Amino acid sequence: MLFKVSTSDDLEYRLWCTRRFTRLLLEQLQGMFAEEATADVAVPAAAREDVTKLKHSQSITEASFQQPYSAEPLEYPLGEQGLLMTTLRHKTLPDGAIALNLCGKENKGVTLNLDENLRHQLYELFSRAAERAKWFEPAALVTRAVVH
Repeated sequence: MLFKVSTSDDLEYRLWCTRRFTRLLLEQLQGMFAEEATADVAVPAAAREDVTKLKHSQSITEASFQQPYSAEPLEYPLGEQGLLMTTLRHKTLPDGAIALNLCGKENKGVTLNLDENLRHQLYELFSRAAERAKWFEPAALVTRAVVH
C-alpha cells in the first residue's frame, strides 16, 4: 500500500507499507489506545474498551475521509517512487502527542507527530485500506499447501 504524506511546504513523503508493516502499525496504535485507557484511573477497568471505542468514534468523522488527496508536491524527500517501510518506532512527547517514526533502509523515513485524534484517524485510514485489500481476512492469511 502506498501511503502519501504531504506537508504545508509542498513536500510529499511516499511510503510503501507491506501487509506485515501495516499489521505492526495497527497493533502499535491499538497498544497506544490501551495504554491511554489504562492511564485514566477514573475509568473502571471493565469500561476501558468501551471508552476507547467511544473516543475512536468521536475522532472519526466520515468528512475526514471524503476529501480526495489533491496535493501537487514540489519535492519528494524519499524519492518519487517512495520508500519501503521496514521499521516503526514511537515515543511520547511532553505534550502527550506521539512521535511516530516510519523508516526504511538507512533510517530514511518520516516522523509524524500525532495527537489523540490523529492517532485514531491514522488507525482508521490504515484499517480501511487493509480491509479494502482483504489483507487480514482468513483466506488472505492461508499459506500455500505443498502437494506431494
